[in-house]
Amino acid sequence: MTTLLQTLLLQTLPPDLDPVLLAYIKTVLPAVEEPGMISALNGLLTTWNLLPLLNSKFALSDDEKRLLCLGFTFQGYGHPCQSRTFELDTFWAEWREYLPEINYLAQITQQTVGKNSALARKTAYKIPERRLKLPLHQLLSLGTIAAQLTDPADIVTKPAGDRLREHLKALGIDRTLTYHRLRNCTGLLTNSIHNAVLHFTEKLDWQPLLFFAQGVVYLVPSDSELPDRSKVQAFLWEQISGSLATRMLNGKIGCKRAGQGLKVAPQALELIPPAQLIQNLPGVVAVTVKNETDPATLKRLARLDLRPTEREFLARGADLRSDLIAEFVIFLQKEFFGNNPEFITQVLDQLAIRLAITPEQTQVRTGGFYWGWYHAAAYYVASNPHLESEDVTAKLQDLANQLVTWAEEKKLLPVRSSSTREGFDRYLTQHLELPGWDNPEPSFQQELATYIAAKTKAAKQPICSLSSGEFASEEQMDSVVLFKPQQYSNKNPLGGRQLKRGISKIWSLEMLLRQAFWPIPAGKLEERQPIFLYLFPAFVHAPQVTKAIRLLVNQLKRVNLWEIRRFWQEQGMDSNALRFYPWLRDNPNPDENDKRDLPFIAVTYTTTNGKTTTDAWVEPAFLAIALPLLLGMKVVATASPVPLYNSSSEFSAKAQVDGPPSFWHLLGLPTSMHLEEEIQGQGKHLSDWLDRLLIAYSIHLDCQAKPPKTHWQAFPGTVQAISTNITAIFSLAHSHFQSLFDEKVQQYWQFAQIWATGDLEMEQQLELTQRLVQEYRTFYRVHVAKSTHAIVLPLSKVLEDILSTPSDLPFEDMLLQISGRLHDALRRQEPYERPLIMDQSLSFEIRVNNEIQAVHQFVKTCIKDLFLGQYKGDRALLQEHRNRIKSGAEFAYRLQAMQEPKSKTKKQEIEGAQR
Repeated sequence: MTTLLQTLLLQTLPPDLDPVLLAYIKTVLPAVEEPGMISALNGLLTTWNLLPLLNSKFALSDDEKRLLCLGFTFQGYGHPCQSRTFELDTFWAEWREYLPEINYLAQITQQTVGKNSALARKTAYKIPERRLKLPLHQLLSLGTIAAQLTDPADIVTKPAGDRLREHLKALGIDRTLTYHRLRNCTGLLTNSIHNAVLHFTEKLDWQPLLFFAQGVVYLVPSDSELPDRSKVQAFLWEQISGSLATRMLNGKIGCKRAGQGLKVAPQALELIPPAQLIQNLPGVVAVTVKNETDPATLKRLARLDLRPTEREFLARGADLRSDLIAEFVIFLQKEFFGNNPEFITQVLDQLAIRLAITPEQTQVRTGGFYWGWYHAAAYYVASNPHLESEDVTAKLQDLANQLVTWAEEKKLLPVRSSSTREGFDRYLTQHLELPGWDNPEPSFQQELATYIAAKTKAAKQPICSLSSGEFASEEQMDSVVLFKPQQYSNKNPLGGRQLKRGISKIWSLEMLLRQAFWPIPAGKLEERQPIFLYLFPAFVHAPQVTKAIRLLVNQLKRVNLWEIRRFWQEQGMDSNALRFYPWLRDNPNPDENDKRDLPFIAVTYTTTNGKTTTDAWVEPAFLAIALPLLLGMKVVATASPVPLYNSSSEFSAKAQVDGPPSFWHLLGLPTSMHLEEEIQGQGKHLSDWLDRLLIAYSIHLDCQAKPPKTHWQAFPGTVQAISTNITAIFSLAHSHFQSLFDEKVQQYWQFAQIWATGDLEMEQQLELTQRLVQEYRTFYRVHVAKSTHAIVLPLSKVLEDILSTPSDLPFEDMLLQISGRLHDALRRQEPYERPLIMDQSLSFEIRVNNEIQAVHQFVKTCIKDLFLGQYKGDRALLQEHRNRIKSGAEFAYRLQAMQEPKSKTKKQEIEGAQR
């Protein structure tokens, strides 16, 4: 099996990959994968990308390449012989012959060479020492420094940039470093800007070297000139607007049919020239108007004053075909031609219905909506009943071409400015940074003016609900936003004006891009309770890792927690083994692999068909912890469509959960999780938190779900129970499983042990449960095939007596009284169920006395440690937890029976089987 990181790299690396690097990824990488090693991997890949640029005298041999790989691998691990197994023999059979060189390189920390390397001083090198110093030491140091950068501007603002340039010079690489950076993050829009900059700089021979959430560090020719800001901005606009326009013209985004007819996003009218939009409108209408079973034409005709015979004739064409024609013409008149009489006659002439339908009949309207065009469309279809929907679309295409020719001759098509383009350029001016450009800080005065204007009574541009008042905004359009426009805005003060929520031009672009790349129509995402996952590089990513993350985001399959749970359990409940789980879809969409865009901040989301917040959070809660553990990334999970951070340097946690559901807090999980941290005197690792979450999921799916239904709405109750009392784990299992097999007993006891780790009270509960069973098994044993009642009989008797004795009875009296009752009950059991009595090596009197003492000790433990200690003498609480205590005891009994040597229980098993 390959790990997730292995799979991602092997599927995205070029087919002509260097054999040494390929061998390293296939053999050594899985053995060293952990969040702390991802930095070393990025350093290695960054260095590898420099090898083709090395001065010819520094070209590496295959053995030197292998040494470079192992130098990065063993950084921080000390001497390789003292480390874990790294599958080195498979990677390089002769690696032991190069131990001095490996040790030498592994000790390098930036500029320090061979520090504390006693072995290196005593042993001769097979590789000349001058080669170890240059180029190997320089390459290793360069990669190490590069992998620890946190921001593209570090190459200018921090000493690390100077040291990187020194290493490049020493290696004879005649290039320098530069960067681009965005100071803001929206998600897909800022990712698109980053990628457009990559495409622009590709023509300048800028080589991307390091990828951050907020930009890229490049290797550029020494004589490279600073790009002109206006040319860069024009190129970026062309790339992003062109991508959106293409999808708008396909009818996939930015358009919606509502009660007032076809509506398109304002951006469509700005991005697409009128002639192009008109010529593509028939296809947009065909994609958008899909109400074949409930056509609108018949309802529209009912509003018109028609003769019965005429209404009967028109009814023959009152179907989807008429809807297509009417929506097409109404949109053109509303957006481009207004009440121009020539437009009306042009349409009637092209449809050849001018003699039957007058221009005045087409202009019947209510509230600006031209109902009359449905009359004309129905007449045309009724007169041509043989037409199919495809024929109607073809006719509309011919009509669109004729109208464009006519309108251009008459110069009727409007020339529109683009306020979206203006806002986009201003956004780039304030947020896109290249060394040498003047970057003005965001204008407070302008933002304040925008805010004040939006708050006046005459304001027509409400404040953007996503970005506050930085940019001028417009009213939210249901063809743009993914959530419901103006949600919750109907709570207006008495006598006040209607509240409105706006959206800025920048966030409109973001919403349209999300429509373009995510299979969610406008206005439909919110009702599916999305939880967004923002994936940040922990430090920096090499280009190869960035492409691997793109594959993950595109092909990450829906998390099946039934399968995850089974795989995790089969791997010994080791969350680190989830690296080998098949995370990617088996049959990915081939179009997804063709996308050039790279995820600087990888954005994905989960949705639910359930109704509760718990349903919405179960899957992303798991991914928020699992992905940092598997890939060393930083992950933020939140219900907010707006990223909480612009870069990974703004927060230190590996996993951050924003506004989690109730079960998260009941589980005792922190909202910010670091790779490893000290919690209540115990070192907690990401894998510990993930194990805790998977235990809770497993217990719920075992005991509360009914496949395929998961019933996650009951999950908080499950968590509440097991978080209050550790024996609830056994009680839940006991109520669900009809028979307890050895495998389940061991599994649930392991659940309890992991769950209780670090919780002193729960650890004591488990220890006491085991001790109680050990004590009564000395004088009472039955075969595990017996009923629960028989297995926990002594404990049941004692608990019953404790609950029934007077509360003022002294301890010693209670002890003697309950011990006597238990011994009386024991004497009524079969002799072979009383191991002390069955011991033929002692006299009967001694055996009886031993049994009385054992019973006395067991009852003392029950009263002193269980009732008075754990339950503080609270009979009501003991009564509430009585069944849980007995369930825990049964599991402990079965576990101890399994662990007992077979020779001691053989006779009992035979007797039990006979009975």
